[in-house]
Amino acid sequence: MTVYIEKPAINVREKLAELDKPTGIAGEAMLRAETPQEQFNLIGAGRRNLIINGDMQVAQRGTTFTRSANGWGVYGSVDRWGIYYNHTVVTQNSGLVDGSYQYYVSVDNDGTAPDNHFIYQKIETGSRIVSGKSVTLSFMAKSSNETVLKVRGRFYDSATESNAVDSGQKTFHLSSSWQRFEYTFTPVDTSANMTRDFLLLFDTDISSDTVNDIYDLTNVQLELGKVATPFEHRSYGEELALCQRYYWRSASAAYTYLGAGLITNSTLGLVPIFFPQKMRAVPTCSASGSFGLLQTTTLSASLAFTEASQQAIRANATVSGATAGRACLLRTENSTAAYIDADAEL
Repeated sequence: MTVYIEKPAINVREKLAELDKPTGIAGEAMLRAETPQEQFNLIGAGRRNLIINGDMQVAQRGTTFTRSANGWGVYGSVDRWGIYYNHTVVTQNSGLVDGSYQYYVSVDNDGTAPDNHFIYQKIETGSRIVSGKSVTLSFMAKSSNETVLKVRGRFYDSATESNAVDSGQKTFHLSSSWQRFEYTFTPVDTSANMTRDFLLLFDTDISSDTVNDIYDLTNVQLELGKVATPFEHRSYGEELALCQRYYWRSASAAYTYLGAGLITNSTLGLVPIFFPQKMRAVPTCSASGSFGLLQTTTLSASLAFTEASQQAIRANATVSGATAGRACLLRTENSTAAYIDADAEL
């Protein structure tokens, strides 16, 4: 028995034309994405950037800093960006970057060339996040001297300053105008030690640096996947909160009140200081400048710190002539350079 099936006629030309619709840059990126996670990142869902303060807008410590010795763990200018080599000068600047007015960091020297002009950021337990996975780095950079910039990743045990494993390295030729660069690589698999931090290092690419090897840098983004997405701009408040998990400095202004406490005897007042964010670890605290303990009058005070936790610390204010049992207020004196800071950097 023969069965005949009829189908409506179609216009082949029209069907082919429908397949030829333009996708645009965003559509092409979606088509190139290999996983749902990459597509999730492309549509801007959730947070993508593993770098904190990638647009260099937060500078709690100050806008410029000159490194005076070699070593890890020194942060002097923009938050979360460490400086290793002696004679390196890092300055927060602002200006037009790709048509928008924003902050950037200038990496320079004090007239004596450092061994390398490099700054870095440590991503906490980064091996757990990026080990063996494809990641894409993007950033904006320029150099009036057309410096060659070298970028590399490194797994590192920050607590012991050991077990360094470099992973992913590439050089970029800078020009005097801002350019956007992209680089996709797969860090080595360090699953045997998932507590290592991951460092992203920006360096100059010559065997012996000179005073001419300088560069400007901003909009640094490191994200999972093989596609570079537009830089994820976070508000200043959100970026500051992320930075303050690692470092906090009180306002550097005259007559700023820092906390209320109790005078226990004629020479001592105890004042708790609460941090705005729960810090990464119990911080090291210090004080700079002049402070006063206010009861009925203001007494000059010197500060020491005890009973630190990730959320607060006690300031022990040593004074003369206080009245035991009274409440007191701790404040800075008539100085714009007085502050308390708490450091829990990696």
